Amino acid sequence: MPDDKTTGAALGDEPKTSTTDYACAGERHFADGSHLYGRGRLLNADHLFGLAVECLMKSLLERFAGASGVSRKDKGGNQSDRLWWKDPDTNKSHPVSHINKMRHLLPLLLDGRPGPALTEALTRVTADYEQWLVDDRYTDGTHLDEPLLIRRQEAAVLTHDLHLHVQLTGKLP
Repeated sequence: MPDDKTTGAALGDEPKTSTTDYACAGERHFADGSHLYGRGRLLNADHLFGLAVECLMKSLLERFAGASGVSRKDKGGNQSDRLWWKDPDTNKSHPVSHINKMRHLLPLLLDGRPGPALTEALTRVTADYEQWLVDDRYTDGTHLDEPLLIRRQEAAVLTHDLHLHVQLTGKLP
């Protein structure tokens, strides 16, 4: 099976370099999370939903928050595979990391847009993913309760619907 840096290289072929594609990764994580959720595998579904929300929101931030300092330019001004945000107050660049750490950037998507669907999705993601941790994949999961996992799944669906709207219309609602 190919690793994260190479795909489909035959013996003797030059390995292909991976390309960061937040939208594609978000769609894949959402589909897999939905599959597991439908089979009652809530803990693993929750992990994939968190990654899906993170990737889909990064995709939206990259597309719509460039004027607010979001880009693929790292703190040295070099092109990066990762998404970065330049804080206007400190003029310092910071990597846009996991959803629980990047929630404070989501209001950048509102920027004069009063759309209720956008506001609802951002509000739900901000609330429901506040305590989501990528490191939960290493735990026994007993600290997570089913109502929280259900709310996170609903927030992931809202995020996915928002992303689909953007794919179809080219704009935020």
